[in-house]
Amino acid sequence: MTAHRRPVARLADLPVDSNKAYKLDGHSVLLCHTKSGIFAVDNRCTHQLATLEGGRMRGNHLFCPKHGARFDLRDGSTVGTLAKAPIRTYEVFLEGEDILVDLSGADASMESKKP
Repeated sequence: MTAHRRPVARLADLPVDSNKAYKLDGHSVLLCHTKSGIFAVDNRCTHQLATLEGGRMRGNHLFCPKHGARFDLRDGSTVGTLAKAPIRTYEVFLEGEDILVDLSGADASMESKKP
């Protein structure tokens, strides 16, 4: 395991079409499990700083539960006009049934291989 990869959850803890926030090294990271894979993003909307946990997911998009700002989970980019700044994304790895997140700081596309 690389130094920046942190075990976060098990696949059984994050069913498809769900999201859940975890505290990792002082960061609130939101894991999102879509039909396309597992994604990790900052659990903070850039529109009005609300938490994103519990937000509706459609395809590869996450909607902020407060005002509906929409973000692409693959790269954190905004979709629409509410949020002006993207959310930070983290690389996700699967090791057996374990979900790991790389906190090294590089924003990149986080689409994991479908479990």
